[in-house]
Amino acid sequence: MGKKSSSEKLVIAAASAGAAVGAAYLAVGNAIFNKTMSKKSIAKKMDEKKNEYDGITKEGMEWFDSASPAKVKIVTPRGGYVHGEIILADEPSDVWVIVIHGYTGSPRRMGSFGKRFHEMGYNCLFPYLCGHGASESNYVAMGWNDRIDIKAWIDYIINENANAKIVLFGLSMGAATVMMTTGEPLESNVVCAIEDCGYTSVWDECRANMKDAYGLPTFPFLSAARSATMLRAGYDMKKASCIEQVSRSVTPTLFIHGDKDDFVPFWMQERVYRAAACDKEKLVIPGAPHAEASTVDPEKYWSTVDKFIKSIFDNN
Repeated sequence: MGKKSSSEKLVIAAASAGAAVGAAYLAVGNAIFNKTMSKKSIAKKMDEKKNEYDGITKEGMEWFDSASPAKVKIVTPRGGYVHGEIILADEPSDVWVIVIHGYTGSPRRMGSFGKRFHEMGYNCLFPYLCGHGASESNYVAMGWNDRIDIKAWIDYIINENANAKIVLFGLSMGAATVMMTTGEPLESNVVCAIEDCGYTSVWDECRANMKDAYGLPTFPFLSAARSATMLRAGYDMKKASCIEQVSRSVTPTLFIHGDKDDFVPFWMQERVYRAAACDKEKLVIPGAPHAEASTVDPEKYWSTVDKFIKSIFDNN
């Protein structure tokens, strides 16, 4: 072969540089994905926080353990099994609450919420979200793929009890899961939804925390994480939107947020609330940071939740 011309050398050099940049871009995206979305990283984070709880959370976990929840698994349309735990009401009831945990959470850590619903006389089902605990998924879906699983849990409850009245309740990422689920066609058995501090979209939530979590600017690093998430988890951060989902919802929904929330920024509540096409109510808890609205003002929180659910029952 003859000597390469100057232009050919430039093309080769440019291609090599481009390949190097592309490899670095993907490496950064994979690093962010591994730290935040992989089941291994979630397990590590959950282990680190296993002894981090306030009195209410501890009481809830103790109640959860003493109730000896039944373990159940069902097939999900995504393939494979999803897992959950069930605590039935003390007296027979047609009312079911699907209690959905947040990022690095678990059914057990949602015990304080389950305890309250149990005291109201309701059955509780606590699913494991993707990438958490008993979940067979190796990644976190941030609510997007989880919405498919929640629909499967809804079908499971209805198969068990055709007269079931189902309430969807979620905290943080669980709240986003609730909103994403309500954007899907649901059986009439789903009577209402309650979301506590859910985000507008996965993209917005990651963007809001990019600097604090990694000390990195959003561009180009969040785009790299988006690419890695699409390749490895099969969903798009931008399309995983609560705003788009609630704009199609017909499920009456209560939107709750603390005005001192800086993890899922408080402004997100107004965005999802305005977008919601369903019957809706809004509750703001002054002074409450992320996921602590129920502990900052439990009386206002639970009286509003109780009144909201009962108003739905009265109108049906």
